[in-house]
Amino acid sequence: MVDRDDAGSAGGTGAEPPTKLTGSAGEDGPPPSAPGTSRYHTGRDGAASPRGTLGARVGRFIPLKLLGQGGMGVVYAAYDPDLDRKVALKLLRVAEPDADLEAGRTRLLREAQAMARISHPNVIPVFEVGTWDGQVFVTMEMVEGGTLRDWLREKPRSWREVLQTYLAAGRGLEAAHAAGLVHRDFKPTNVLVGRDGRVFVTDFGLARPVGSLEPDAGLARALVPSSEGSSQRLYEPLTRAGAVMGTPPFMSPEQFRGEVVDARSDQFSFCSALYRALYGTRPFDPDELSKAAKSLRPSAEDPERTSTLERPLQVPSPIQEPPRDSKVPAWVRRAVMRGLSLEPDGRFSSMAELLEALSQEQHLARRRRLGGGAVAAAALVAAVGGVVAWQSRVCAGAEGLVAESWGPAARQRVTAAFAATGSPVAADMAARVGGVLDAYASTWARQHTEACEATRVHEVQTEELLSHRVVCLERRRKDLRALVDALAGVERPGVEKALDAAYALPSPLDCADLEALTGQQPRPADPAKRAELEALEGGLAEVKALLDTSRLPQALEKARALEPKVVATGYLPLVAEARFHLGWLQASQGQKEQGAALLEQAVFDAEAGRADRLEVSVLNKLLYVEGERERFEHASRWARLGHATLKRLGGDAVLESDLLVNGANVALMEGRAEDARGLLEQASGLLAKTLEPGHPKRARVTFTLGRTLLEMGAYAGAAKVLEEALAQTEAALGRKHLDVARRHQALSMALREQKDFTKALEHARASVAIQRELLGDGHVKVAEALDEEGMSLLGLGRYEEALKVYEEALAVKQRRLAPGAEELQYSYDGVGQALLGLGKTREALEPLRQAVSFADAEEDSLGESGFALAQALYKEGQSAEARVEAAKATERFTAAGRAPRAEAVRSWLESLPPEEVVKEKPAKKPSRVVKKRRK
Repeated sequence: MVDRDDAGSAGGTGAEPPTKLTGSAGEDGPPPSAPGTSRYHTGRDGAASPRGTLGARVGRFIPLKLLGQGGMGVVYAAYDPDLDRKVALKLLRVAEPDADLEAGRTRLLREAQAMARISHPNVIPVFEVGTWDGQVFVTMEMVEGGTLRDWLREKPRSWREVLQTYLAAGRGLEAAHAAGLVHRDFKPTNVLVGRDGRVFVTDFGLARPVGSLEPDAGLARALVPSSEGSSQRLYEPLTRAGAVMGTPPFMSPEQFRGEVVDARSDQFSFCSALYRALYGTRPFDPDELSKAAKSLRPSAEDPERTSTLERPLQVPSPIQEPPRDSKVPAWVRRAVMRGLSLEPDGRFSSMAELLEALSQEQHLARRRRLGGGAVAAAALVAAVGGVVAWQSRVCAGAEGLVAESWGPAARQRVTAAFAATGSPVAADMAARVGGVLDAYASTWARQHTEACEATRVHEVQTEELLSHRVVCLERRRKDLRALVDALAGVERPGVEKALDAAYALPSPLDCADLEALTGQQPRPADPAKRAELEALEGGLAEVKALLDTSRLPQALEKARALEPKVVATGYLPLVAEARFHLGWLQASQGQKEQGAALLEQAVFDAEAGRADRLEVSVLNKLLYVEGERERFEHASRWARLGHATLKRLGGDAVLESDLLVNGANVALMEGRAEDARGLLEQASGLLAKTLEPGHPKRARVTFTLGRTLLEMGAYAGAAKVLEEALAQTEAALGRKHLDVARRHQALSMALREQKDFTKALEHARASVAIQRELLGDGHVKVAEALDEEGMSLLGLGRYEEALKVYEEALAVKQRRLAPGAEELQYSYDGVGQALLGLGKTREALEPLRQAVSFADAEEDSLGESGFALAQALYKEGQSAEARVEAAKATERFTAAGRAPRAEAVRSWLESLPPEEVVKEKPAKKPSRVVKKRRK
């Protein structure tokens, strides 16, 4: 459900993401258009018509893209050819056929005049104002980003982040007041936040001069040439006396009464918006404030107006006190509440004074940095220094605590363990993992200190909340310790997974989510039971660490032993966690039915224990397991529940991307490649905004998208995405890693399908080289990489080289695999194709016959082998058998949906001299062979 006051926005927003623009006075924007009509097109002369404007010039400006609509205008991204720059172009929008067009034009011109009067870094710059086709237009700086409301919703923000951003917006208001203007409609959607963090106040459409400001006719004439019509001056009234203008959830009492307002009204609106951003709730109900405002000071038209009009009435204040358990400091609360005084005289005398009161922490920090200059400063520093020393003693020691889990000694243990595996990437992986764990430990220590100071120093957090945060952080420290212990005993395959395991640690930042912490099932009060819980938590942390470092049998054994003990505690968040790990381990080891049942029970446990983030993680695995079981409808339902739970939580980009990726995996299992592509593109976009470029999760999602495009036959797009995946993987893992080899191999396939055999060969050989070094010459994965190298050599006509490569691949597979293993088919085929290319048709017959004997191999692979066999047989004079094999190849290509290859075989058959005709069997209906994927 969207709150009414969150629906509005302003002109001048950046093109990405597009911002929904609605009216200023109304909160939900205009009603939907009637069927068959455009939402924007009015069909009247002089009214904005986006459908007709795009592509046409507005003055010298060329509209490029519709960004949205506001109460008074339509906003486009536009191009200024004279100055070669992109601008935001605003045109008058009249939503209703009976609207006063002239008043609308005048209002838009007033907005431009108001904004043009102000030159300040926190006010949107206006470049030019003019008229076009009877309409007023304004060009402003294009801000790439979104509104302050969007910024607040992107992710959880600390009170410091919120306050700093609002202080910047407040400085924009202060500049407007200094120029003699009152905004009259300040709200989060009338503030833009650029991607570079810059903050701009915009939408001065309701702005009016303060007091007796003299009319600026010169400004009006400068803005709109007289030849285009008479200018409307900024000070001329556009609304009747007593008209109520603004957005109710942010309006001051005097606005509700329709009075002339001054800068203190903006101060009230600013504090109303800041209150909501800091505390997550409205400071007042607009209807209640409206009643109180009129009771406080009746309007002049009120028939019940009494002789005590000039004396404020004593009425209950509708302004709500902020939540007492909030971590926002008391000095911020006091300043905001003063700014929300019902009477203007009770507020700060100016916006500057309010901003000063909200900047106490900055001033104190500045004084601390200045040190001991003058005598007065020295005295201040001495006094503050004593307080700081006491504070540091109270909340000191976090770095020492976390160092018990990760410090120099632990780093040395892990580095030595990696080196002992003999892995060629041991040193590089140890350094990369160490960097991630260093950052994790630093974040943990900072969170621990902040949690302590919020209660013991700043006194803005209760002891109970501190306890919740400390318990959460202690669990994170156990997770860290368990992972370090697992890494110190790592085996060679685990070195490859170590960086993923480090990134998979639950974030200490979650421990600042007080709503989530306090919403969970309370821990037992009995000290003995709490101690038992803590011990079991340590055990589950070990299970997760073993799982993440690919030691699945050990993890499964430990999870089985722990599960009944955890269930006996009755503490549902931990029960859900135990069943989550055990269920996923069972499913990963082939026990899919048992695993799915445990995962399903873990969902219900997490829901009952109100462990919401854990519930989403369980749902993510459950939908994948159900997809593997081909219970696609069940998988879809679990995915929808996961997204719904995330929506209730306010969103989490990483968790959402995980759901999207596994949703895409299930779509691929079901044969819905196009759906999978869309889900992967969404996931990739989310992670690009959330994770750093070197994060392995970003690389993995990009790679999965590239493989999907490859299977869809979109080879050019696949090559481009796979090149990006290769670059991301190298940034995350270095150039020497099995994941890098896999990227090279897939990219070789995409390039080969485009007939770029030379470049494909480079990537195929890079894949072989990496896998040889990491796995050894005799590994099956090396043989599979050699198969890909051989394909590129065949495409280049380098048959001698291809033959050697395929013979090596075949020899490795014959040593490592059972005689009937499907993987042998590709190498037999390659040997036969290479011999055929060399003209050694008799020698080619045996490997090609072996290749077509694998009945369970993919149809198109069997088709290629069969066609090659047919050609070899024909050259060896075995025409009848050749025709039979060619007919079979045609069937196989048709069944695989490879119609062009089937037609090529038919053409070859038709080119042969007339002989005894072998009638082709009826073609089977095309079938789809889908390979299942694991995440």
